[in-house]
Amino acid sequence: MHEWPSTLDVGELMAGGWRPTPFRQFILKIHSRCDLACAYCYMYEMADTSWRGRPKRMTPETFAATAARIAEHTRTHGLTEIEVVLHGGEPLLAGREAIRDLVTRIRSAVGGGTRVRVALQTNATLLDHGYLDLFAELDLRVGVSLDGDGAMHDRSRRRANGQGSHAAVVKALGLLTSPAYRHLFSGLLCTVDLRNDPLGAYEALLAFGPPAVDFLLPHGNWSAPPPGRDPGAGATPYADWLIPVFDRWYRSPRQPTRVRLFDEIVHLLLGGASASEAVGLSPAAMVVVETDGGIEQSDFLKSAYQGAPETGLHVARDSFDDVLLLPAVAARQIGELALSAACRRCPVGRVCGGGLYAHRYREGNGFANPSVYCPDLLRLIEHVKHTVEADLSARIRAHRRSRPVGTDQGTPMELREHRIPAEVLSALAGGGGGAAVVARLAAAQRSKHVLLVHEVMRSARVTGHPRATVARRAYDLLAAVQQRHPEAVETVLRHPSVGAWARHTVMALRRGDEEARPEQLAALAAAAAIRSGTVCEIDVPAVEGVVTLPSLGQAVLSPTLSEATVQCFADGADVMADGLVVGSLGTPDDAPGWRGLRTLSVNTDGSPFHVTVDDLDPYRMPGTANMGGRLSSAEVERWQATLTGAWRLLVRHHRSVADEVRAAISVLTPLNAPPQGQSSASSRETFGSVALSAQPDATTFAVTLTHEMQHAKLSALLDIVPLTGPDDGSRHYAPWRPDPRPVPGLLQGAYAYMGVTDFWRRQLRVDSGAAALEAGAEFFRWRAAARLVCGTILGSGRLTPSGELFVTTMARRLDDWSQVAVPAAARALGRERADRHRALWVERNG
Repeated sequence: MHEWPSTLDVGELMAGGWRPTPFRQFILKIHSRCDLACAYCYMYEMADTSWRGRPKRMTPETFAATAARIAEHTRTHGLTEIEVVLHGGEPLLAGREAIRDLVTRIRSAVGGGTRVRVALQTNATLLDHGYLDLFAELDLRVGVSLDGDGAMHDRSRRRANGQGSHAAVVKALGLLTSPAYRHLFSGLLCTVDLRNDPLGAYEALLAFGPPAVDFLLPHGNWSAPPPGRDPGAGATPYADWLIPVFDRWYRSPRQPTRVRLFDEIVHLLLGGASASEAVGLSPAAMVVVETDGGIEQSDFLKSAYQGAPETGLHVARDSFDDVLLLPAVAARQIGELALSAACRRCPVGRVCGGGLYAHRYREGNGFANPSVYCPDLLRLIEHVKHTVEADLSARIRAHRRSRPVGTDQGTPMELREHRIPAEVLSALAGGGGGAAVVARLAAAQRSKHVLLVHEVMRSARVTGHPRATVARRAYDLLAAVQQRHPEAVETVLRHPSVGAWARHTVMALRRGDEEARPEQLAALAAAAAIRSGTVCEIDVPAVEGVVTLPSLGQAVLSPTLSEATVQCFADGADVMADGLVVGSLGTPDDAPGWRGLRTLSVNTDGSPFHVTVDDLDPYRMPGTANMGGRLSSAEVERWQATLTGAWRLLVRHHRSVADEVRAAISVLTPLNAPPQGQSSASSRETFGSVALSAQPDATTFAVTLTHEMQHAKLSALLDIVPLTGPDDGSRHYAPWRPDPRPVPGLLQGAYAYMGVTDFWRRQLRVDSGAAALEAGAEFFRWRAAARLVCGTILGSGRLTPSGELFVTTMARRLDDWSQVAVPAAARALGRERADRHRALWVERNG
């Protein structure tokens, strides 16, 4: 009997463009036994009993092989960050030295180019000072399993002799939450027990101040239902348990913790992607290594049937890439394609995502079913949806009532609603739009930055961040400056790096990440005060003695300092700390202890363009590996000269592009040049910024600005109008990339190269001789490439109705341009370049 997904054809998926998502989480079973005998444990009490035949401990040889395989996978896929989770059984049974050995081996093998986060999930009965000192040394985070108060916890989490474990866990949590170790505490895992009072359980968990709480539904499936879940009934006992907890959590004036299940559902309802397998359609990117070195899928599958998680592969002989190509693994990475027909029809199917994969199993047809918890998930998600919608409606009504009459510039939270009319969407889809449309998109991005900055302040408060009060005072100062000098606050809030910092900080606060720095809000307020000449004094953070003032520059103090004070006067500002004073803050020129952001200015035929060179801010272009450093004065002069020529070309022959660039682009961020050619980039997080290496000539600079302007328009549009659905794991050929790309990436590339095509179409009228040959070849190549990809996107099934209209309009415009006359020699050259790229791509990707 063949149960799904054993019949899944991975080769067919690959031929259709799907590519696997690399593993980013490695769960290592370092000890296969446990000192508890929990009644609901999927390891020892359910279908799979393979633990009986496995060694108790993972050996040093298996440590070494596992570390090598993780390093191999990380290098192959260029991963900048991975997570290693030490698991069991009970991982503390492995002992301190084994844990030290394994973590050290992995970090050494992976190398310094990749951050290795390490976590451990424990029942905490063995957790003591010795372990916590080790974990502090290793920077290892600890999650603890706790089901509520003593009676609740000890119903199921008992020792083999029947004795409860709650007292031992409470003692260990007392240590873990003490000031010396609290930074190691990642959260609590609570298995839902219908016999326990939900709010009582929730309050018992909150007593320990956890950064996060995971509520885990007991493992079960259609053939072995979980307790209290009748598969044939419409009752929703688990939703009925969880909903009161959600209401208490959501309506709390200060959310005391992050509840991951609730956070994920809200995030998905608001259009985000899931970060766990419990809900949503994001590809599963985790893999398990057992004590004997066997590579397995999620260990939750042990609840389904004997051998369910097994792959037959081993770290001593097989790579993790081999695992990615197995049907059972691909099934957890293909999104909607893995859902049953009922789930695809369901109105919350994309939020629920079919529930946890293990809970879909039914003997006879495998995992091609809805979750056994389907009624519960439907009721819970609909309740969350209605609650959030009502809350947002109430907030919008309250905001409209409080808006000052006749002004858009009250506090920093003053916003306008942003919509894209059909005619504007059509103009953008045609590749253009003009300065007025770009200004509309820029206004929406300004509102996005305002919301993010406000959310930094709010999230710091509701998560109880120790610097929440600093963030609140900074926000109040920002509001006070805006009342009198709105233009100064506008300049700071619109600075591209502010959006990236604010988003990063909000996400870090929600995760409970110690890297969250909400106090940087004080630097925004200081920058606005300096720009406006507001007399004030404010403490600002310093990172290794460097104070970053967005849109202005950096003050450099002693590297041991973590805080400084900015004193603002009507005619200048100083920063001081530990007896050292740095002046000249806010000037574009360098001075002792001060590095200012320089400006490039050009003017052609009465059309000026001023752009800041941000080569300092840590958030100036997130995720860019080839970030450049501080430009020398000579390099700035070269950039100025090349930009002058590029701007002249744009104004005189590509006026619509020049107008759009002037309306949107305010910052250039230097990149290091690749070994051959030049590079450029833009980010959805940093609207208004173009990152680029030094441009060899004016024409290249002009093309780069055209290309990145298209990315900026589309990214800003996507914040208002969704054009694609969730990633289903499919990957496709892109004629401008060496790697297969998902549909959203294809759309970005096609839109950018549509703009490049139009540039060369206009340039054909201007150039002559060799330049005309180049213009013709580039026009011919990129028109065909963008049209090819539009066809791929339209056939992908991943577009929203607005997306269908948008890409169809793109395709029609590109078809119109096929009538442009191109000399035969230029066509041949363009075709040769395209064919060479395709051949190299096939050689690399198959």
